[in-house]
Amino acid sequence: MKTLLLVLVVLASGTVSAQLLMPAYGDSVFLTQNTIELDGIGEYQGSAIRREFANTLVFGGFIDTEMKDRSFDHHNEINRFGGNANAEIRYIHGSGKLFGRDSLTWMVKAGYNAIGNLNYGKDVFGLAFYGSVPYIGMTAELTNTTLDFAAFQKIGFGLVSKKNGSSITLNLINVQEYADGLIRKGELKQNEDASQIDLLLNGNFRFTEGTGFSKGLGAAIDIDYRVRVPWGKSFTTFQISGQNLGFAYIHSGLRRYEADSSYSYDGFDLDYFNDDENPLGEDFALLDSLGISSDTVKRAVMLPGYIQAAKLVDLHSPKKLQSYFGIRLYPTFNSVPLLFAGVYWKTAKFVHTAASLSYGNFGNLKGGLYATLIFDKFNWMIGTDNLVGVVSRAGTGESVVTKLVWKLN
Repeated sequence: MKTLLLVLVVLASGTVSAQLLMPAYGDSVFLTQNTIELDGIGEYQGSAIRREFANTLVFGGFIDTEMKDRSFDHHNEINRFGGNANAEIRYIHGSGKLFGRDSLTWMVKAGYNAIGNLNYGKDVFGLAFYGSVPYIGMTAELTNTTLDFAAFQKIGFGLVSKKNGSSITLNLINVQEYADGLIRKGELKQNEDASQIDLLLNGNFRFTEGTGFSKGLGAAIDIDYRVRVPWGKSFTTFQISGQNLGFAYIHSGLRRYEADSSYSYDGFDLDYFNDDENPLGEDFALLDSLGISSDTVKRAVMLPGYIQAAKLVDLHSPKKLQSYFGIRLYPTFNSVPLLFAGVYWKTAKFVHTAASLSYGNFGNLKGGLYATLIFDKFNWMIGTDNLVGVVSRAGTGESVVTKLVWKLN
């Protein structure tokens, strides 16, 4: 469990995805010009694990009991932790036309996506970081622990409507890493003198092995449908979008472990649960005794795509203040839908600012702050979806988002 948490924190603390930026922009002017767009996000977020604990776990340092206690005390029966490390670049040939139609053009894109999600109970954190001793004479609950992780690259070609910015893109996918797991039912019981443990385990875990760059190939579509509707005394744009909606075939194979058994042992060395040995390694002699089977399978898997509905911000609106809001769902993740809303303010001619509130996905309620520089040839936005996490160790995550739009003509 400790290793799984570490993997999710590491993936989120590295690089900086177009699909996760807030606020969401709509800019019809750029659709008539050749444009390069670059955007990304680096984020990790949890509902209970504090930033001080996650950063120390990743970057090194001493995790004392007080630090563990501060995170442990925030935990509920069901907790979430996850992260993103994504970036994407797009070229939109706005000055051209396609199929002889002036209202239609093309774009190409390339991107990197790494996303992971973990759902777990309070006892899972307790066993991972305190060991089994605090649970002597008790039952530790492991049921409904889920893990999802994927790292992949994509390259795509798409069609773009120059009327409203709607688009559809077909992407080729290269899967670099993939893992998923589920404990449907799990319990660890110990008697009062710790002389006997009873383990009930029903679940499975699959993951790619090796250091190869390509472990799977697939295809996915990105959809961005925009419609302009009356809004008060003027108009506004609503967006329905989807990113990375598709499948990949893991040609290198997935190492699979499955368990459906109960196990009882007298005199078991409880210190085992405090070390960092790989419980899935060959040195774990109890695999057969626990009824855990292992094999390698080649399967198609769903990519961690999302679907979103949102009200966009119009950069060329005469209004000083604009609202934006939306909802985002990850169909393949066992996560809470992300709700977000914010205000966009044209602070000055060349500087715009925005603030947001969001709830769901990997964490709880959080606030964001953003600034955008507006020039003739380019716009640049930088900000964070988690302001408390940036300025305080008591936060439950960190986030940085950025977006650059550059007009070439």
